[in-house]
Amino acid sequence: MMVMAPGANTALGAAQCSWTLECGNPSAFGDYAAVALLPLDDKRHPKGEAALFQVSQAWMQWSGGQEKICCNLNLGQLPTGADRVLLVVYTFSAMGPVSDLRLLRLQIDSQIEFNLNLSDNGESAIIVGEFYCRNHQWKFRALAEGSAYGLAALGRRIGLKIDDAHPHRRSSSSEQSRPASGATGTGFAVTSTHILTCAHVIEDMKEIHIASFEGRHLAEAVVVDQRNDLALLRVQGAPAFKPVAFRDGVGCDLGEPVVALGFPLAGLAGGGVHVTQGGVSALFGLHNDSSLLQFTAPIQPGSSGSPLFDAAGSVVGMVTSTIPDAQNMNFAVKAGLALAFLDACGVEPTRTPTGRTFSTSQMAREAQQSLWKIEARNP
Repeated sequence: MMVMAPGANTALGAAQCSWTLECGNPSAFGDYAAVALLPLDDKRHPKGEAALFQVSQAWMQWSGGQEKICCNLNLGQLPTGADRVLLVVYTFSAMGPVSDLRLLRLQIDSQIEFNLNLSDNGESAIIVGEFYCRNHQWKFRALAEGSAYGLAALGRRIGLKIDDAHPHRRSSSSEQSRPASGATGTGFAVTSTHILTCAHVIEDMKEIHIASFEGRHLAEAVVVDQRNDLALLRVQGAPAFKPVAFRDGVGCDLGEPVVALGFPLAGLAGGGVHVTQGGVSALFGLHNDSSLLQFTAPIQPGSSGSPLFDAAGSVVGMVTSTIPDAQNMNFAVKAGLALAFLDACGVEPTRTPTGRTFSTSQMAREAQQSLWKIEARNP
């Protein structure tokens, strides 16, 4: 039996395979949590309907029960254009974290095993792995990519509408799918009246406030780009913000030092701005996603939307996601994409760098007035 680690991949014997999935909480599947298969192309664009737990598609068939989920998968019969399938474990209606499942044990063709410890995972959905085709050979890659806001939010980001409610509880008024009651993140001023943050921070939220030591103000979403996880907020009636400066033109260099400033673990880690340092570890995201860069400055929940600064105090990216079980494998939307988004919104951010080089402490002092904690909730 081959035992895999997150990020590892291995070849499958054929396009037809079978797998089983167990968790450390034998009563969770079917009651609290479930499994989905998402057919995609190599750009992670949807190519057909998702196969939700106990709802089969023409290219697969569920079996087993609550204690062990089984699936027969015919990868050669995927919808046209699909060359991969994501295997996702999720909680119904994002009702809680996948940590309640404690441990996942996936076995493929009784030859491959992948164990994933979820005990400290606060996400509501997690991509356990993907079946994909490379050079006419089907393979499996073990993953641990989380989605804090559940399967439906993950689907919206890739352009796929998914109802992740419990199939037998939709009609019960006491058990109806409800969006999360609140979320926090980080945003930063891009003009005197506009804040940029991540779309997933404000997703499905009816009321948005920004807060810092400068005060607390009501904000409204102007434009939201869910695919690229960008959201532009407008704030009226507040004193003029101090906008950041973006790096324009040339992108980051591999190994370049960067600093992340934000409000992680709001309410737990203190109310002020937190500073972490690291470097640019890759110029692409997962699966060669050119819209993202990878960096090593540590981040936590609440860091989403934090600006990533270079040594000159210019924004080179915006923190968007991480891989929970990897060490400092974090991702940021590149400044070029954020600038294109702002241009499309009719917003003109500052693109002129100061020409100075800042120490980390100087940068924190300079940028602090531009940073805001995002507080999104459903009253």
